[in-house]
Amino acid sequence: MTSKIVTMMMTMIMMSSLIAGCTGDDDDVPELIQTGSSTVLPLAVVWAEDYEGADVSVSGGGSSHGLNSLLNGEADIADASRILKNKDYGKFDNCDDTVVDEETGSTSVPCNGVLPVKWVVAFDVLATIVHPDNTWATELNFSQLYSIFTDDNPATHWDDVPGLENAPHEEIEIYAPDEASGTFDFFFESIIDDWGKDTQEAGTRLESGDGVYHPSADDNVILTAIQNNPYAIGYLGFAYVQENLGSVELVSLDNGNGFVEPSLATVADYPMARPLHMYTDAYADNRGDVEGYISFALSEEGQQVVDEVGYVRVAMVNSELLESQKSMLND
Repeated sequence: MTSKIVTMMMTMIMMSSLIAGCTGDDDDVPELIQTGSSTVLPLAVVWAEDYEGADVSVSGGGSSHGLNSLLNGEADIADASRILKNKDYGKFDNCDDTVVDEETGSTSVPCNGVLPVKWVVAFDVLATIVHPDNTWATELNFSQLYSIFTDDNPATHWDDVPGLENAPHEEIEIYAPDEASGTFDFFFESIIDDWGKDTQEAGTRLESGDGVYHPSADDNVILTAIQNNPYAIGYLGFAYVQENLGSVELVSLDNGNGFVEPSLATVADYPMARPLHMYTDAYADNRGDVEGYISFALSEEGQQVVDEVGYVRVAMVNSELLESQKSMLND
């Protein structure tokens, strides 16, 4: 990642919001509001800075915040590291919370006059990390993650985790995203059966209230906490990790098909790889302006930013998806 991009990312996190793109006084330049996922945030910062078709105001706050802002009519673009769900519609009394397809994150029914449209703009690797001095938990299967991160008879000390040889009798500390984060949803959807459904049995370690799970909306706070605590563990997007690979240890994961270390090269086999999204409103009065920005993000120039920031281009995972989305924009 170039120093320019790193500088912009850090400024973005510290200030919580940034006015990027063309910031001139030309009244003819449209203004767009983009908000949501902290995982998508590094991409959004650079795209907004480079895009010449609009003044784009970018901020974080989590995927739930972004989707809520879109449905409220407060944002033009919602960044999300998870798909739209019925719970997003359920926050509004006048919206039907049964009409979202929770397999695809799509719907044909509007909420508050907003019809969300999903765009996959990149792919990410969700990395589980520990302190470099941690030599006992550099490989974890999903059963062990379940023991550490859920409230179902949770492990309180490292040597309570089944199958960890030579683990010390030291208390586990978790530093990870909060409940508003799409990363939070994606992680627990991977390890808890029936996540988000009435049949879900286990809860998260955060819900247990034992104080072990320290939530944050700022991935840099999570990273710093794990760098400073030899008995800490957490998870976050790979782009935040790769600039700090010497100060944290990546955990290889196994969901039954063998251990795979998180990296951009292993995105096809790694068990916690995921798409990153932007949601827009099909009914928006400024739909043309918004889709111009989406078109830029999916263009060769926009997808080059994906490489530079540390995510995976859409075409590297699914070239047909990229082309079908471009076709939608040209219709």
